[in-house]
Amino acid sequence: MSAMDASFFNLERTGQLLHIAGVYTVEGALDFERLERELGERLHLLPRYTQRVVEVPFGLAHPTWEDDPEFHIRNHVHRHTLRPPGDDEQLSKLASRLFAEPLDRTRPLWELHQIDGYRGDRSVLFGKVHHAMVDGVSGVHLLSVIFDPSPRPASFPPAPAAVPAAPLPSWVAQLVEGVREEITRSASLLQRFGALVRHPAKLFAELAEAGDAVGEMLRLVVAGTPPTPFNGHVSILRRVLWTTFDLNHVKGIKNRLGGTVNDVILATIATALRGYLQEHGAQPDGMELRAMVPVNVRAASEGGALGNRISMMAAPLPVGIHDPLERLRQVRAAMGALKGSGQPARMTRMLEVVELLPPFLQRPLAWLNFQGAPVNTVCTNVPGPPVSLYAQGKRLETLVPIVPLAQGVGLAFAILSYADTITIGVNADPALVPDGDLVVELLREAHEELRALAGVEQITIRTSPVPPERVRRRTG
Repeated sequence: MSAMDASFFNLERTGQLLHIAGVYTVEGALDFERLERELGERLHLLPRYTQRVVEVPFGLAHPTWEDDPEFHIRNHVHRHTLRPPGDDEQLSKLASRLFAEPLDRTRPLWELHQIDGYRGDRSVLFGKVHHAMVDGVSGVHLLSVIFDPSPRPASFPPAPAAVPAAPLPSWVAQLVEGVREEITRSASLLQRFGALVRHPAKLFAELAEAGDAVGEMLRLVVAGTPPTPFNGHVSILRRVLWTTFDLNHVKGIKNRLGGTVNDVILATIATALRGYLQEHGAQPDGMELRAMVPVNVRAASEGGALGNRISMMAAPLPVGIHDPLERLRQVRAAMGALKGSGQPARMTRMLEVVELLPPFLQRPLAWLNFQGAPVNTVCTNVPGPPVSLYAQGKRLETLVPIVPLAQGVGLAFAILSYADTITIGVNADPALVPDGDLVVELLREAHEELRALAGVEQITIRTSPVPPERVRRRTG
């Protein structure tokens, strides 16, 4: 594992389960046996999904991915049925319960659940995978493997002849390999340091960049965050909710009022949080919350790679501004300033500084850093598939992203565009946010307010399958 992947694996605790998930509604019913069979036929394209984590004794090195000799797809693919009427509230409750359950660490860290009976005769897929395996960008890439780009896709390349997996390495083998890896790593660091010593200018530049990175983190910690009802001790419970907007509406708003799609969504979230604070008796005027916003730092050549290649920005959410137009302008200006300030690069440098330490020291330092993150919420925006995806020839209607909660942060937002829609998935701790439905309602009201102010015409999002052309001709 890389240092960042290992940190997601090691930092998981009760009340801080670090997996991501997605709820995918389907325009029709799925065949469970076919789902299990077809997924099994594609797993050779995702070898990580048949590997489990094996830790190194005493934390001398990062855990390793090893082929699971006892892998069976039936341990990972499950089926549920909603009772009539199978509405969104029932789906939300089941998705919340499934998300709140930890992944089995003795097996590959993923699950796929087929949920039948949604809105009567439709199916839903709920996928869950550990953050140590993927981030948002690599997770979206996996959709192109699991799902199809058309109702009649070309066949996937056949799997090579199966080879029995070797037994998992013993703790002695892992210990020896960990020691060897640490010696090699230390020798490489010494060689790099020796090269820098011979070039003092480069050495001072490296030290200055490292100092800037540490200083950035200290500035954020010292600045702190204002208290809110959704910041506190996070329980083991979760509430998963979502709302979907027409992507053309959002683009129309940003075209007329300025900024980017991400600016419009962040302003929408800021407006909803302002309303939520007011509903709970807080006085948000003059208040500025801070959101952790992950930033993709993958090179173009790394587009299909698994694992985590992200940095972070601490984005201000100006909930204290009364005027929604001024609120959007402040979000636009703040995000532009952050991108120009090099904060993501300094955060990346901070991670690189941590990686210089021995792995057994990285874990406690990462824990302190994670627990002391000076943010009120998380807002992650990932571009999703620009075209429709299909499962068993049936179109996926809505893709709902879900990100985990960190201890102390009881409310998180994940944003995913898909075809002509954009969905905000809300993950909340019901102990801190007992009225999650209010958050979703406020998001919708905030979006409608901006749409009206921008003068963007209302368009109804299609919520039912479009009949085949021959049927439309016959009934038209």
